[in-house]
Amino acid sequence: MSAPLAIAGDLSPPRIGLPDGVLQQLSQPLDPNLIAQRKGAKGRPVRYLEGHQAINQANRIFGYGRWGARVVSAPSYQDLTRTDRETGEVQSFGMYWAVVCVEVAGCAPRSEVGCGFTLDESREAHDTAIKAAVTDAMKRALRQFGDQFANALYQRGATGRSAVTPEVTDLRATALRLGAQLGLSDTTTRQQVARKAGRPFADLNAGELARVIRAMADALGRKQRAA
Repeated sequence: MSAPLAIAGDLSPPRIGLPDGVLQQLSQPLDPNLIAQRKGAKGRPVRYLEGHQAINQANRIFGYGRWGARVVSAPSYQDLTRTDRETGEVQSFGMYWAVVCVEVAGCAPRSEVGCGFTLDESREAHDTAIKAAVTDAMKRALRQFGDQFANALYQRGATGRSAVTPEVTDLRATALRLGAQLGLSDTTTRQQVARKAGRPFADLNAGELARVIRAMADALGRKQRAA
């Protein structure tokens, strides 16, 4: 097995606990000037932190040489299809997923799963999707450090529950499409996911849904190899 791939930073010898200055910075709200916006499902706006800004934030808060991120294993790929409910057209696309571990001197590592999609068979499109999956996983891991990494953008402020953002909606739809390819109805998919997650499908956040998608894609791959 090849060594894990480092994608950002380089750790110096660890220290015990995060410095007070770092904790103080992490407690501050995110500068709104760092927030980007793109179109999500059905043209709805999605507010997010770009990958390079997440790295800049980590360098600024944790310090150069005090944090790092590495791909835990080689990104995985799965061919998928989806059917347009209005036209009946079947579309093919591919999904990459990757697990990235973020390590910060003075605290426990944080790991997360990220996804990247491609509708194009070109080498460039697949390369972009792989990078997107790795960047997505890194950002999700960094979000565990709080609002300085845009975690508040994915929360419903008053209740503390995950917001139903276009990102969450897209991930739910992907999980249901994978369920259909596994021979499950939407209802059965929701029930099985809820049983494994320990709470309702509708309450799962983006990180939880990404992990569900990874497990389902693995199951689909095994099913297709056995056919």
